[in-house]
Formats: sequence, C-alpha cells, structure tokens
Amino acid sequence: MRTNASTVCVLVAFLIAAYFSAQNLRTWPARLSYPGEESYESVALAEMIHLRQGVPIYDSAAAEHYDAATYGPLYYIVGGRLLNGHPSYSPLRLLSAVGMLGCAVGCGLLAFWLTDSYLAALLSPMVFLAFGMVTGRGIQALSDGVTLLLMFSGFLVAYRFQAGRALLLAVPLLVAGVYCKLQYLAGPLAILVFLLWEKRYQLAAQFAGLLAFCGLGLFALFQWIVFSGQAFWRHFLLSQVSLFSWHRFGHGLFILAFLFFLPLLFSIEYLQVYPNKLLTCYLLIGVGLGALTYSKDGSGVHYFFESVLAVSTILPVAIVRQLNARPYPAHLVLVLGVMLFAGQWLTNPPPRPIDFAKHNAMQSFLRQSFAPHAESLSPSPGELLQAGLETPFSGLFQLAQLAHRGMLSDRELAAQIRAGRFSVIVLSFDLAKERDPYWLNFYLTPSTIDAINRSYSIATSLDMPAPEKQRPEDRYYIYVRR
Repeated sequence: MRTNASTVCVLVAFLIAAYFSAQNLRTWPARLSYPGEESYESVALAEMIHLRQGVPIYDSAAAEHYDAATYGPLYYIVGGRLLNGHPSYSPLRLLSAVGMLGCAVGCGLLAFWLTDSYLAALLSPMVFLAFGMVTGRGIQALSDGVTLLLMFSGFLVAYRFQAGRALLLAVPLLVAGVYCKLQYLAGPLAILVFLLWEKRYQLAAQFAGLLAFCGLGLFALFQWIVFSGQAFWRHFLLSQVSLFSWHRFGHGLFILAFLFFLPLLFSIEYLQVYPNKLLTCYLLIGVGLGALTYSKDGSGVHYFFESVLAVSTILPVAIVRQLNARPYPAHLVLVLGVMLFAGQWLTNPPPRPIDFAKHNAMQSFLRQSFAPHAESLSPSPGELLQAGLETPFSGLFQLAQLAHRGMLSDRELAAQIRAGRFSVIVLSFDLAKERDPYWLNFYLTPSTIDAINRSYSIATSLDMPAPEKQRPEDRYYIYVRR
C-alpha cells in the first residue's frame, strides 16, 4: 500500500511538472524566431550595434547620442560579436535559452547531490522549466539568462567544494556573472554568509578578498583601459540604484507572496528537518534580493529568478525524501501544483503569425518611407535599426527616468528634436490624446513632449504586434517633421 501511494505521488508530481513545462517549451520556437522586440530587447540590441560601430556607449553626457548601457560590459562585448553588426534578436535569444537550459541542469545536479536520487534529479529541471517566467523572460535577448547561468554555476561549484579551499574556484564564474549584469547576487552573498555562519573566518576572508581583487581588477580594466574616457562607473553602478521606487517595492512584496508564499513555507520546513546552511542562505538571500531589486523602475518578475531556482530544487527534493515516510507527500504535490499554476502569471502568449505580418508591415513602411541611415528616435530602437535607420538615442527610458530625478539633463535632446534632427520619431501613443501621466512620462519628459508637439506631427499609425505592446491600445505612431 505504501509503495502504491508513493508511486501515485511521484507520478502526479511528474505529470504536473511535465504539463506546465511542455506548455511553455512548445512556444520556444515562435519566441526564438520572432524578428521583432518582445520586451526591453531592442535597447540592448542597439547598444551592441553601437559598440561594434565604435560609439562610446558609456559616455556620461546625453548631447549627440545616449545609450543607457545598464548591463555589464562582458554581455555587450560577447553579444556584439554574436551579432557582428546585424540587428537580429535570434543569436541573443539562443544564448539566453542555453542559459535557461543550463540552469535547469544545475537544479537537477543540486537535487541529486541532496538526495542521491535520479527521481529528484529529473523532477527538479522540469519544475524549473515549468515556471512561466523562464519562457516569458528567460529566453529573451537580455542579459539575464547568461548572467543567471554564471552566477548559479558559481554557487554550485562552491556547494560541491564547500568543505575546503577549492570553494574559491567559484570566484571566476561569479565575477564573470557580475560583469554580465549586476544582478542575481544571492550566490556570492550566500557563500560569504555561510562561511561566517560556520565561523570559518579565514576562508571567508580569502573568498571575499579574491572576489574583491578580481572584481576591482576588471572594474579598473573596463574603466581606464577598455572604455577609457567614458563614465563606465556611472552606467554600471549608479544607474542600477538610482531608479528605486517604494511603489515598486510594495508590488514586489505582493509578487513574492503570490508566487512563493506556500513553496517558501514548505522549503523552510524542509531545511529545518534536513539542515543545510549554504542552501538556507541561498534561499533566504535570493528571496530578499528579488523583492529589493524588483523595486527598480523598469524591473520585471524575472528578478525573482533566484527564488525560482531555490524552490525548483528544494520542493522536488522534499517530495522525493518523503516518499518512504508518513504522511505521504501528497500535500507537497498539491503545493507544487499550486505553485506552478501561479507561476504562469504575467507570462505573455507567444507571437502569432499575425504578429510576424505586422512586424514585416512596419519594416516595409520604414524602408519605403525613409532613406537608409536616416536618424530616428524611438524607445524601441531595434525595429528602426532593422529598417536600416540610425538610432543615436537608444536609451530613452533610462534618460527620461534619470532626467525626472535631476540626475541627467534632457535639454540637448529636446533642442535637437525642436531643430528637426530626426527624420522620424516612433511612439506607442498619440501625444495629443494620451492622458495617463505614467505613460506620458515613462520614456519622455515635459521638455521632449513639448519639442515633439512643436516640430513634429503624426503622419500615420500602424498596428503594433502583440509581443511589443505594453498596453492593448498601443500602436506605432509615426511622427515626421512639420
């Protein structure tokens, strides 16, 4: 009877994970091949193109051009080589997909180390891939996929060799992750707190010292050699902490409660029964950092990726460990189902054939209406680059948000708009009809709005593909000189 009940629990757990992971994975081909933007992708794409063209993307001023350049330089350099001057999202999305699949393998590896069970090693990756954010955000042309893989790999190296100085082998992976994106820091922080908790102060000092030495060494390399004369430090450090919002912090706490309250409770219960200091540190720090980093304007649900990695490992491990115990893990299987059902929240549907057609229509219009290399302006510069236009101001969102906070001037951009520098300006709303102050000021400022109204008028509007919309009513509004 015990064997039958255990078999049913395992079978149901695998069926739940298999269903949600299959539902997500079947959309990957359409998402990877879609030629248009799916999120913030086009900003990073434009920055890589500019870097390959020799544009100083870490420049401090916003006079003749401006790139937000909020990702790490390693990602821009590697991504730029993958693109080789061609503005396509596919190579970057494939890189992110490799990152997500690598993280799934890492979950399975950690689950096997915790249980010596192939059941846990198979279930854990399926649970990770079943989360909607892995598909909706993880395989986009952003730095998150490769960064998460590097940081989680560093944590796994430290976990495997936590008993000795071989733990220091994790440092190169962690530093490389930091310089892809200054995010997902639960790994290095968890390792340091774990060593202090264990009172291994000498190894903690060696770990922190090596981390600081490598990190500061690369910082000096990028600041004074690779990007000499540019404000690399301002983009890489200051831009990450300058967009904090208490409203976003409250929203982050809601997401944390909605997605992770039950799995966190049972994960903590498991760690009380089967103590594991390093894993406990990773879980708690990852949850805290997820809520904290989500507080930045422009963040997304994928900022909780480290929480997903933790619960995707611990919950399957808890289910497998309790198979031969009483009570049977039926309650854990139920929690797994509720977690993965909630985990589909905020996952956008995949592109449809009509979206491909709308993107192609926009490309045809731009190519037929504007000369190659004409200067253009848009918060989503990728489509303009694909049409052969130039986008000297690729980071409109970051520029506007910093200008609202008095940290960057928008005077030069507003003056150039008034002077009619740009052949075309593409917005997602009609300035004359938009009444929502949030969206009006999302990537524009009062000065740039006034400049557009004075010097430009709407020539036409086109349907916008669903993956590129932030609101259902969004369209391409084409502004040309009066």
